[in-house]
Amino acid sequence: MSDDFAQDPALLQDFLTECGELLQQLDETLVSLETAPEDPELLNLAFRALHTIKGTSGFMGFTQIVEIAHKAEDFLNLLRKGERKINRHVMDVLLAVSDQLGRMFADLRNNTPQVYQLGELIAQLIALQAAEKEEPRIGEILLAEKSISRSELKDALQDAAQADPPKKLGEVLVEKQLVAPSQVREALEKQSAPAESKESSRTIRVDVGKLDELVNLVGELVLERNRLSQLNRDFIQQRFSPEKFETALAQSVARLTFITDELQTSSLKARMVPVDVVFRKFPRLVRDIARNLGKDVELVIRGEDTELDRTVVEEISDPLIHLVRNSLDHGVEAPDVRVARGKPRKGTLRLEASQQGDHIVIQIFDDGGGIDPEKIGRKAVEKGLITPERLQAMSRREILELIFLPGFSTAEKVSDVSGRGVGMDVVRTNLKKLNGVVELDSEVGKGSTVTLRLPLTLAILPALLVRVADDTFAVPLRMVVETVRIRAAEVHRVEGTEVFRLRDGVLPLLRLRRLFHFKDSQDAQGALLCVVIIALGEKRLGMVVDELLGQEETVIKPLGSYLRHVKGLAGATISGDGRVRLILDPAALASSASAIHA
Repeated sequence: MSDDFAQDPALLQDFLTECGELLQQLDETLVSLETAPEDPELLNLAFRALHTIKGTSGFMGFTQIVEIAHKAEDFLNLLRKGERKINRHVMDVLLAVSDQLGRMFADLRNNTPQVYQLGELIAQLIALQAAEKEEPRIGEILLAEKSISRSELKDALQDAAQADPPKKLGEVLVEKQLVAPSQVREALEKQSAPAESKESSRTIRVDVGKLDELVNLVGELVLERNRLSQLNRDFIQQRFSPEKFETALAQSVARLTFITDELQTSSLKARMVPVDVVFRKFPRLVRDIARNLGKDVELVIRGEDTELDRTVVEEISDPLIHLVRNSLDHGVEAPDVRVARGKPRKGTLRLEASQQGDHIVIQIFDDGGGIDPEKIGRKAVEKGLITPERLQAMSRREILELIFLPGFSTAEKVSDVSGRGVGMDVVRTNLKKLNGVVELDSEVGKGSTVTLRLPLTLAILPALLVRVADDTFAVPLRMVVETVRIRAAEVHRVEGTEVFRLRDGVLPLLRLRRLFHFKDSQDAQGALLCVVIIALGEKRLGMVVDELLGQEETVIKPLGSYLRHVKGLAGATISGDGRVRLILDPAALASSASAIHA
């Protein structure tokens, strides 16, 4: 410790305040990395937090803080470069570093600095840096086969890391005569098993009846193809009069349309899997987390036989894990607290899935303490996210939705189980990727309900075709509530945003011509505007288009790497005349418009 700086009370207080905020940010970022390990921004955020902690600690002369932060920073740098991968063991070690830094800062705050035993933690970080990505898996394989004990594996990892130059784990285990060389070779061969299991997760079981139906429809399609080929030959050889040919062609097209529709429906059914594929992991997860938190929680699962597209099932696992963790950690109270509040000692967490039209609705309900809108509002004002005047004008639901903002948290302490706000931000981001929405409802003292609304499938998109200037766009039909015509005189401007009244509500108005930088049309006071009403969760907004062209089922095509970052576009489709039509993302368009007006 540097006497010049560390003994200055004012300077020390500034140091502890800054590092406390950085440590909280690091904690939240690491928790987010558990479910988004490929997010480079999260890795950069964690790296910058540790780098700043190391630099300011060095300035103050706290050498042990610098030592542990430096080792963790080195490993995070390897993660940023893609030279190492994030797994559960990696997260355990990084969270242990965060906990150790927290203890060090707490001792400094209490004026009780100590000499800390950091050897084991530093050895674990060095082992993570030096080990090849296969080594931890070899150790896990040998451990599972009971060839070595956990303490022997731990000692061997330390010896491998401390050797100069570093040795491989298998080499050290053989040198210690803990395993035979043949056992190491067998473990190396088994390392291909995880890759195979990952590939197998891309497969699904399909009922034989569904496959038979597909085969029959393909047979019908082949017959109709032959029919069209024969019509083509007859037309070339002029065997038909124009009238007869027109009739025969219309019949063939009608038949082809019917077969195609049936084939589309059957192929989508073949991709459907029950949501139980995701739900079945939660009984164990809830049991382990509840026990770790000292809580008594009963998990109730309903609608697990509800089916949805396999692609959607794969993407909702992480958001659901976030929500369940949040409910257990921040929602359901401890048993003694529940009894004191007149509640049953055992809390209830309910997962429920159902189909509503072409949507799947998943609800996560807990009977915990709920979320206090007043507390949310105060925290948002403290963080400078909104003004007190804006808070007064916000509805209860709008205030609750503030927890979806990145990094927003009302928790006094962020645990290693979850971080309220960080998890919700990840949930909303993942749901947007699926063209889904997330809604939150909560009542203080009674509990919270999070509702996820997801499309039944991502392969086929029913769309409303609209014209803007000379271009045709597709709007996802599942987000369209209705279409209306309003007079230009009914549009008013409030705080820089155009709004109009629809029945008992006031809706914001987006002009697609302006957002896409087309030449704006000059509306006379009596002119009628064509407006598409869009639903974004509980919110509604109007999009002004030039003309409605009708509905159509489209197949979504990705925009490719060059255009995938363009905001406001969800993808593209190809029309019957071969032209490319862009599919709009109303949620992103609304965000862009808000940023412009802000």
